Amino acid sequence: MRIAECGKRRNQDGFTLIETIIVLVVLSIAAVGVLSVFTAGIKGSANPLLMNQATQLAQGEMDQVLGEKTAYGFNAATLAQGTPACNSTMLSAAFICTRTICFVPVGNLNDQTTCAAATNYKHITVTITHAAIGNMNLETVIAFY
Repeated sequence: MRIAECGKRRNQDGFTLIETIIVLVVLSIAAVGVLSVFTAGIKGSANPLLMNQATQLAQGEMDQVLGEKTAYGFNAATLAQGTPACNSTMLSAAFICTRTICFVPVGNLNDQTTCAAATNYKHITVTITHAAIGNMNLETVIAFY
């Protein structure tokens, strides 16, 4: 060292230990916040698959109902008013299927309160239930033609 610089403090470059620790703490808190969003997304990632399976099962059951109408007619026993059994061969143990058939008036095809009066229209609801996603409903109206 030169004599002129002996009493002067050297110019220090870089971070101190305290600054480094503070940066690490702030970054770890931010990382926890970001990762919690991803964790919540991963936990719910099975739901779209289950929703898709439930939709496909409901569509398959609805196709079965429409096929029964085509094969046996509008007044077939399988299309009787009430809750006839679903086609259980399509379902796994995790899914439960119910199907409700109701006569509806021509003025309001969604009115299922007067199911007892026979009309030329039936409102059909297929419900697929799974514990993780709840109920998936598929509804249609068929006509006597």
